[in-house]
Parts: sequence; structure tokens; C-alpha cells
Amino acid sequence: MSSTAGGASSASGILATAPAEPGERIGVLDILRGIALLGMFLVHFNDNAVGGESSSGLAATYQSIVPLFFEERFWTMFGILFGVGFAVQLRRAEARGAAFPAMYLRRLLALAGFGLIAHGVFGYNVLLGYAAWGLPLLLVRRWSLRALVVALVLSATSWSVYRVAHAGYGVARVGEASYLARQGAAFAENRSFNKENRAAQAAPDYPTVFRARLRHMAWFYRQPFSFLPVNTLTLFLLGVIGFRIGLFESPERHRGLIAALMVFGAASWATETWLLSGVADPPPSPVVRGLAIYQLTGGLGLIRGMWLAFAYTGGVLLLVARNRAWLRWLAPFGWGGRMALTTYMVQIAILDLTFSNYGLHLRLTPLQGLGAGLALFAASVTLSRWWLARFRFGPLEWLWRSATYGRLQPLRGSAGVLAAPAL
Repeated sequence: MSSTAGGASSASGILATAPAEPGERIGVLDILRGIALLGMFLVHFNDNAVGGESSSGLAATYQSIVPLFFEERFWTMFGILFGVGFAVQLRRAEARGAAFPAMYLRRLLALAGFGLIAHGVFGYNVLLGYAAWGLPLLLVRRWSLRALVVALVLSATSWSVYRVAHAGYGVARVGEASYLARQGAAFAENRSFNKENRAAQAAPDYPTVFRARLRHMAWFYRQPFSFLPVNTLTLFLLGVIGFRIGLFESPERHRGLIAALMVFGAASWATETWLLSGVADPPPSPVVRGLAIYQLTGGLGLIRGMWLAFAYTGGVLLLVARNRAWLRWLAPFGWGGRMALTTYMVQIAILDLTFSNYGLHLRLTPLQGLGAGLALFAASVTLSRWWLARFRFGPLEWLWRSATYGRLQPLRGSAGVLAAPAL
């Protein structure tokens, strides 16, 4: 969910739950989404902070904490929650006898509209990808749990398989030397484009920035990673499977599995961070054999640092399983989570206007960025609570809901809209 200009991985998944009435919502999902929002606030402000090698003391410590514990972890939570939201939507539609595919396609189309604005106007690229990779979920919605797990493994390993298969096909077609030369030229071309595009997005006038972002969109969605399910669909499937098992509605029945997932997530993170980071790059020749060994050594995409999100998510679920009162104690996160799409779009607009050269061109230290991120999140939670005391949905959530159902939905709230959510 991060800016294309900054080059960090993006996240938003912001969008996880079905368009439900306040009393129908699964409160723990809103809480998890709010926690993920806080993490992304901190990541985005740190990305724009001035520091790096010149930082020292507390600032340096904080800047080392962010990539270790925050980056990619909360984006992962968002993606998983989107998958959970799909499963919630499907169950509710079936219970009501609604035509789910048509409704869901309208929902994705509206999300794509938000994604075009987020990427083209503000330079953040996650939402459009969510809209695209939400489509395959329609095809698997009635698959068995076993089939979903197989699809999950294939999706998670797709990048590793693609790299080896692409190299094998290229070598067989043109020979190893020509294949390596072409790959080197493509890499140099992409690097040159991104360097020039970042410079254009740093221009002091917005028309130049906007044109550069449109060019980046055209480039971004032509790349192999945009056509492979390796990240986004993998996270969606995790959410669907987790909901199908009952992890989010009945965590007290699955304490052992949740704890095991937390241990796996932490171990996977530690393995990638301290063991796999030392694995040497594949040798230039023989390229196919070297790539295959390299991908196998790296776990074929199944061992990832981003799985640390399992520990964060599982921790919240275990707290709720232990005592339902945690739903009330963590309710402020839920207020933010209920308006996550609105909060995300406002957040990226503020970030762009604050830090871009065409805007305020503000420069903060890492610790100032930490304070600003916490303050903005607190303000968003406060405003969300005020809004939800008066209206059923956030403003963009209302637009999204109306587009989903093909008609304007009632916006005014009713008494008890902010009551503590239940599982």
C-alpha cells in the first residue's frame, strides 16, 4: 500500500468486509483492520522521513524496527482480511438468496475506480491489483477446503515456478548466452525507466507528476508480477480458508491452530530475515539449474517474512478467545477499521500533499514521522467514531456499498451504531 514513487510494497486491502449492517459485522475483523491501518500509517510516514545512514540513537533504532516488524506485515493483514471479507459476502448473499456474482462484480468495478484514483492521482498502487485479483475468487468460491489449500500452495509458489520455467523456455529457444543478454537488457531498461519516472514524480508541478504516474501505471501492469498470483491471490486465499475453518468467528475453538500459525509465522520471518538473506545469488551458468536450486533453497515462496502477520493476527484472536471483553477494549481500532477505505484514501492524499515537491515538501525526522503517524491515526479514529455515531457507513464505504447494490443505500445511522461489536 505504499507509493509507487517510493518503491515500497503497497498494501490496502482496506476493504475487507462485506457491506453489512452495523449489527451484522464481525467485530474482530474491524479491529484487525484498524490495527493494520495503524501499522501502515507508521510505515508510510517512515518511508517519507529523512534519515537513513545519518540517523543515530533512537531514530536509528526506530528505523531498524520498521522494516523488521512493520513493512509488509500489515499489508499482508489487509490482503488476508480481503479474502475473509469475500467469504463473508458470499455466505450472506447465499443466506439471503441474492445473486452474488453480479453484486460482487459491481463491487470489484467500483474498487477498480478507487484504485485508478489511488494510483494515477496519488501514486499508490494496491487497490487496482486487489480489484483484478478479486475476480478469481468467484471461480473458487465453491471449492472444497482441500482444493483451496492446493490452490494456495500453487499461488504462493507461482513466482518461483515462473522464474525457472521462463529461464528454461528462454534458454531452449535462443540459448543461454542470448537469454542472459536479453534479461540484462530488460533489467537495465526497467531500472532506467524507474529512475526517470521517480525523478518526474519528484517534479515541483503536479501536471508533470500526474503524467509520470500514468506512465508508471502503464508500465506496472505490464510486468510479470502483476500477472502472477504470488502475493495478492495468495493472501486472499488465506483469508477465505481461515474464515471457512472458523478462525475469525470461533477463535476459542481453534486456539491450538492459531498458536501453531503464530509460531510458523514467526519462524518463517526469522528464517527469511537471518538465514535466507545470506543465500548467494544463483550463478550465471547453468542458469536454469542455478535458478532452480536458488528457488528451492529459498523455500519456493512458502517461507516469507511477511508471515509474521500471522503472529499479529493470531495474538488478537487469542485475546478475544480468552475474553470477549477484548472486543470492547479494542473497540477504537474497530472504529477506524469500519472506515478503512475512507481512511486509506484520505491518508494517501495527506501523504502526497505533505511530502511531494509539488505540495508542502515537508521533511520530517524518523521520530517526527512516528509522532505524526500516531497523531494522524488517533485523529482518524476520533473522526471515525464521530461519523459512525451519526451515519451507518463511512462516506467512501457508502459509495462503495451503493455501487455494489446498484442503488443508493441509506446513510443515516440508527441508535446503537457504536455498540461494542460481537463475534
